[in-house]
Amino acid sequence: MNRIKILIADDHELIRRGVRSILHSERRARIVGEAVTGIQVVELFHKLKPDVVIMDLVMPGLDGIEATRRIRAANPNIRVIVLTMHDSEIMVRKVLNAGASAYVLKSELADKLKAALHAVCWGNQYSSGEMSGRPVNRYLEQTMPEDESACCLTSRELEVAQLLSWGKSSKEIGKVLKITTRTVDTHRANIMRKMNVHSVTELLYQAFSNKLIEAGTGGDLLVKSQL
Repeated sequence: MNRIKILIADDHELIRRGVRSILHSERRARIVGEAVTGIQVVELFHKLKPDVVIMDLVMPGLDGIEATRRIRAANPNIRVIVLTMHDSEIMVRKVLNAGASAYVLKSELADKLKAALHAVCWGNQYSSGEMSGRPVNRYLEQTMPEDESACCLTSRELEVAQLLSWGKSSKEIGKVLKITTRTVDTHRANIMRKMNVHSVTELLYQAFSNKLIEAGTGGDLLVKSQL
């Protein structure tokens, strides 16, 4: 029986190590490579020709959604499992419409990753979190209401919004995301423009209402960003 070739993509070593550990007991699974940026995962995909790509939603250079689009455009048969911390119907819709086969919350990685892998290898789709009990097909090509401007946020903008909700300053956010303070301010301005709000308070209210970000504290920051 042929083994399933898997490519892992995440900029956190802790996550890559966790995925390797979870899949260690899967006899059919063979990890053929690891990437730390969106550009790198696309390059390694062409070089290694994996059967399944397990990738983070937020990565430097190119986010998981755009990387999924490029990979699927090159090979429609590839199976992509997206890992994320955002339990949002809007994000499920964006991920699946980009061509991913599964959506797994990082908080449920240990319990759900194998189930997701089994599902996609059988040609099925899979989602965890609050969406796990709902038919996945309902999200495909679903029209987005005009007032859901938040659905247009990029993965990086979502991450900035999450950090803002934890009371982090632009300087602190830049340090965590390894970007400049000016870039953080640009992301924040773009978020406010897309969501048609005029203050961070309004921004966070809409983000929480749409379940684009989750409640937490600054102390959880590094843990949540690496789970």
